[in-house]
Amino acid sequence: MDYSNFMYPKQTTIVKKERKKEISKTNREKIKMLYNGKCALCGRKANQIHHIIYRSEDKTKIDDIDNLILLCIECHNKVHSNKAFWQSRLIELRNYKNKYWHTFLVNIKLNYKR
Repeated sequence: MDYSNFMYPKQTTIVKKERKKEISKTNREKIKMLYNGKCALCGRKANQIHHIIYRSEDKTKIDDIDNLILLCIECHNKVHSNKAFWQSRLIELRNYKNKYWHTFLVNIKLNYKR
């Protein structure tokens, strides 16, 4: 009896599931720049990027810059603890920031062309 396969089983190819698309590096930098590295809710130093519409709800918005907001870890945990309360408020805050962001981008393009 051959026990070689018992001790050292044949290598099988493992099929990995394709990983979900993540936030692009460019969009990470844009979000950090938009919020000056500070939490959108409390103003402290922040490094957590939150999806306003959760990834589980809409996978097409994973890398959508209009669906991202910068939060500190404490506020990120707070938002996740009460989605029903925070989601509409974050959308409103994000819409306010979008007006500022659009003006900011136009100004950068105008200054860059000079």
